[in-house]
Amino acid sequence: LIHFYKRWSKMHNGMIKWLAVTLFSLSLGHPHHDEFESYDGHQILSVHSSDRTKREALHESVPEGCDVLKFPQDGARPIDILCPPEHLDNVKQYLDRNSLDFNVKIDDVGEHIRSEDNYGSRKKRETNTRMNWNDFQRYDTMKTWMEHIAQENPDFTELIEMGRSVENRVIYALKIGRSPWGNNTRAVWIDGGIHAREWISPATASYLLNELVKNFKEVKSNCKHLGIQSVDWYVAPLLNPDGYEFTHTNQRYWRKNRSAAPSGSSCRGVDLNRNWNVVGWGAGATSNSPCSDVYKGPAKGSEPETKAVADTVIKLKDNIRVFLTLHSYGTYWLTTWGYTTTRPKDHEKQITLARRGADAVKCVNSNRDYTIGAAGDIFYIAGGASDDWAKATAEIPYSFTVELPGNDFVISKSQIIPVGEEMWAALKELAIEAARHPLGPDTAK
Repeated sequence: LIHFYKRWSKMHNGMIKWLAVTLFSLSLGHPHHDEFESYDGHQILSVHSSDRTKREALHESVPEGCDVLKFPQDGARPIDILCPPEHLDNVKQYLDRNSLDFNVKIDDVGEHIRSEDNYGSRKKRETNTRMNWNDFQRYDTMKTWMEHIAQENPDFTELIEMGRSVENRVIYALKIGRSPWGNNTRAVWIDGGIHAREWISPATASYLLNELVKNFKEVKSNCKHLGIQSVDWYVAPLLNPDGYEFTHTNQRYWRKNRSAAPSGSSCRGVDLNRNWNVVGWGAGATSNSPCSDVYKGPAKGSEPETKAVADTVIKLKDNIRVFLTLHSYGTYWLTTWGYTTTRPKDHEKQITLARRGADAVKCVNSNRDYTIGAAGDIFYIAGGASDDWAKATAEIPYSFTVELPGNDFVISKSQIIPVGEEMWAALKELAIEAARHPLGPDTAK
């Protein structure tokens, strides 16, 4: 989300024109201060246009203070823009002047957040309750729950402290599995919560973790369990604990981690999914501006959260056959690459397994249709993401980003279990493929 500036022009009858600093302006989605933000009066606009030139011009014309939440390449899908009250009139006038159709998707974002009961205040929201999937849980609840699982199930679980966040919160992964083939046992990696505002992601990742634990507890060797129990699983439900907590207490739409503002800036945070040390870092929808929501950071892999996960996965890369990172929103199953529109040599293989996963979802919910394709084709070029890193650097055969269902980052807590059940069905397909795939580096790039 690239930093823009406004300037008043005395020409054109005093019309405000917004000039972009660079192409693909995703702008600044929320205040840079740390105070509580209610989002009262904010609106989400859905802009409809199949005209590529107009869509690109819109990129360059979003004012500072607005946030492009979703920008698909497909002109049949709308562009979603979150704007505060002070910018709404100007944005709508721009859309009208340029014959860009739009509708108000959410009339009052503050009311929308409160109606979904998603925004616990610092005073009222419990920070350490019993783990369940009837609500979106806080970091301390998830942390304590994972520790408890490891203590109660030492025969098939192992708690891995990958590292610490900027604010010194521990970042856990949990291994689930009995390694039936010893060092030759294949594995599947699942993570969530790299973007703070995507609450359905850690909720789904933790749901899958719970289902895995229940499955292994049954210790049955029948066909129902063969796929799941033939591989080891590594699940890291919350990679960005600082940012996630900040969305519960201060700004619901915060995306980045909570790194300190660099010298000369007052803007905190790095987009952890633009920070990975991988080919294409800095390409496309990334920014050098600390005030951007897609700020890539001062260097590749500069952030402790990114480094913690990378160091862990590298140790396991010869066994991990499938890398699955959960995001939201929009119902997309994305393959590599994201940093370029050039496809990897094994693109069709990637698509085939993605389709198997999406088909398994439909067996649970016939109305759930995932759009499948390479990230760079479906959305926009964006370098430094974890899925590209998993395939290009770690050389893991399959690397997927799944954008979970929803029409916004704010999603009803009633959707946690249904979405979890759908992805649980997909995991069985991933496990079957992981179990049969050769070990070691996969160089099909």
